[in-house]
Amino acid sequence: MVARRLWTALQQVIRSVLIILFPLAFITLFAWATAGSTYGTTSDPMRAAVWLWLGSHLTPFNITSNEVSGYLSYLPLGAVVLPWLTMRLGYKRVLEVVENKKVSRAYFIIAYLLIYLLLTLISSNSQVSTDLFRGLGILFILLLTATTDLKVENSIKLPMQIFLIMLGIAGILFSISLMLNFSTAKNLTIVLNPGILGGLLLLLLQLLYLPNIIFTTLSYILGSGFSLGKATDISPFIFNLREIPAIPVLAGLPSDKNIWFLLPTLMIAIYGWINLTLIFKLNIDTKSKRQLILRFFILSILGVMIIAFITSGSLISSNMSPVGVNPLRIGAVVTAHLLFVLLLMILLPKVFKKKDSKGRLTI
Repeated sequence: MVARRLWTALQQVIRSVLIILFPLAFITLFAWATAGSTYGTTSDPMRAAVWLWLGSHLTPFNITSNEVSGYLSYLPLGAVVLPWLTMRLGYKRVLEVVENKKVSRAYFIIAYLLIYLLLTLISSNSQVSTDLFRGLGILFILLLTATTDLKVENSIKLPMQIFLIMLGIAGILFSISLMLNFSTAKNLTIVLNPGILGGLLLLLLQLLYLPNIIFTTLSYILGSGFSLGKATDISPFIFNLREIPAIPVLAGLPSDKNIWFLLPTLMIAIYGWINLTLIFKLNIDTKSKRQLILRFFILSILGVMIIAFITSGSLISSNMSPVGVNPLRIGAVVTAHLLFVLLLMILLPKVFKKKDSKGRLTI
């Protein structure tokens, strides 16, 4: 019985992996063939396909070579969607056979971890290796969310919806900035001269990085800013930037300080005011209200810090590290705004009550 269940889970895991790995292998083989390389063997593009598959699971890489050495952890968040969907579909098929949620989840996670470790060992060499500690941690989180029935509580649903609206506003602002600097993006594309296949792959890569870029834009308009390499700091009131990679989408970057972009910082205050108002209006005891407020603060602050950690990292060379949002800084900004709103909501009614009582005594 145990062997049958494990074999069923293993079959579905292999299918989930190959759904992504086969197209990646075709792309890397085609790119390798059209590049006309006289070095290496066909095992090189196959190994590259496995690296891409691992990268889609946000697995960081340690790279050591004669040309460049460093750590690659700034990976596209958009690439996670497809592996997550294949995990979920594979788990549901296992559940149909096993008919037990806990057992199905356990066997599917074990089988997926085994295949992941096997591919990691096969693809590693003297030049490229994976950061297994961080990679396994992220993979385990992905597997847990993919094999769990997603039921969002009402107390969490509203903060998530408002956060998505804030991301939407950040995306619109970045799109406007990119359109205004379209000529720069065009010039960068001409300089790269990627060709037809290279152009398509470059476009795909930029689309996959859009979630990272949109969250970085949100961090910028909230005042916490972001980094784009060593000794760089970009925010509405600080602009330290030496050079940027020749990537067309980066044409949407700000070119100088702009204090007016601090106005969207009010979104955090509005976010806090709406959620705290609903908590205060609940017909429950004071202790329960305090617990809800504490949970709201923890989810809001830790949530934004975790997203900042996932969407930022290092781009191999020391000059391109760190790239993205500083989790501690954006966490401090969100904490300060939420605490300020909470203090106003607690203190202002007391101040007005004192004024009313003094006015009545005078009369």
